[in-house]
Amino acid sequence: MNAGLSALSEREKETLRLLLGGHDAKSIANELGLSVHTINERLRDARRKLGVSSSREAARLLGEVERGAPDSLGDSTLGVAGASAGMGKKRQGAAHRLAWLSGGMFIMSLVIAAAVLTVLAQGSNPGTARPVSSAGAQSAPTQAAAVSAAQEWVALVDAKNWNESWRTAAAIFKSQASAEQFASAVTPVREPLGAVVTRVLRSATPTNALPGAPAGEYQLIEFQTRFAEREVVETVILIREGASWRVAGYLIR
Repeated sequence: MNAGLSALSEREKETLRLLLGGHDAKSIANELGLSVHTINERLRDARRKLGVSSSREAARLLGEVERGAPDSLGDSTLGVAGASAGMGKKRQGAAHRLAWLSGGMFIMSLVIAAAVLTVLAQGSNPGTARPVSSAGAQSAPTQAAAVSAAQEWVALVDAKNWNESWRTAAAIFKSQASAEQFASAVTPVREPLGAVVTRVLRSATPTNALPGAPAGEYQLIEFQTRFAEREVVETVILIREGASWRVAGYLIR
């Protein structure tokens, strides 16, 4: 482990997590409500402490250590489980930590990670997720189509076909990062897991209410997936675009 990691401040770590998540200095500044100059100073200090010349290398080093420490989740997950679109910048920072400590994610907004986990944890609570249709009347073909779309998309990720997985994603997904940025974000999250051994459908939750997300018809598809190196839960967030379901977010925890 790089000794400089222990010298990083929480603010520097937060900035590096966002960088590894596909953001650049300008978008990090927008997310945190800071100036680009302040973000660049944080990145410069992080590079100096870690003894590297690249900010992305600094982010990669931090990511490797934090992915190897799943026990660090603890109360930080519970602390932001009820996050909403109106939360302040301090609470938004907590949501970013949740997103990273959950094992790595790429989602249209990291703040939405807390909302997604809340919906999945309390999906039967009427106040948490509003089903697109009642459980009894829900269209089985609609649900099957969403699950199939999720399976096809994760198969592209399994094959490391980053460009095609980005190309076939939802417009809101692609608006947040280029294909290159997506590849740089997902590669260090997925590659350490190794090859897929088994993937089993765990749940499919319809909702049209994700705090912090635009209005739309969503499906939250969960898979229990065993990779060669680790067993995880994959969550694929889909949004309906016309007659198709397209991926708006991807979470591993």
